[in-house]
Amino acid sequence: MRNEGWEKQQMRRASYRAALRSDAGEEQIGRAFAECQCILEQEKEAHRLLTASLYRYGGFLFLYTEGIGETAVPEKLFAPAAPFLQKWPAVIETPDEDRAWAFMQPYYYHALPETAEEWMQNRQPSLRRGRIALLAPGKWENYMTHHLALMREGLIEGDRYHLISIHENVLFSYFEEPKTMTNLQKKPGAQSKALEDWLLTDPESHFMRFVLGQGPGPDENFVFLPCVAGV
Repeated sequence: MRNEGWEKQQMRRASYRAALRSDAGEEQIGRAFAECQCILEQEKEAHRLLTASLYRYGGFLFLYTEGIGETAVPEKLFAPAAPFLQKWPAVIETPDEDRAWAFMQPYYYHALPETAEEWMQNRQPSLRRGRIALLAPGKWENYMTHHLALMREGLIEGDRYHLISIHENVLFSYFEEPKTMTNLQKKPGAQSKALEDWLLTDPESHFMRFVLGQGPGPDENFVFLPCVAGV
């Protein structure tokens, strides 16, 4: 069933994290991802989904979604992959429910969700990027304090579709290229005092480094991920 009146409905975006079972075969996983791709295409065609991208880092999966009218549910979009996913520990709110997908808390962005029609206006990405970084021990408080200040000020510019979310010490970023530059205050070219303060803290020191074999090269503080399914 098609989602009638989808253009005027609110766009709701979210990110999730999952882990593959160690005994899952690559051939089986590949077939499951292909089935998931078909589901994504059907959901987009029915106007229940604007876009979704699933990225892989070894045995870990990172998902970005934009649902129309309601948040897209990864358990539905990626049901064929369910047998190959590990279970996360139960949460206090729902102690009796198994979960394969852990919600990643969003905390950094340059634009607020709008109606689906407004969000898609002039949107023509040639590349949808997903990348991860790891917060270093002892750096959480300083990192989050400065990024909260950036959000409250709302002047730093970046891609309209950029979203950084966190789960445990893992930061997952989604953005598009070419970038559609904007800021929360919609004041292009404004000077950001919060950004100046952040740059004085030695930003690189807030991240753990990926060692040789974990990323594109040694001494990297973030890694771009391959997309294994998406629309």
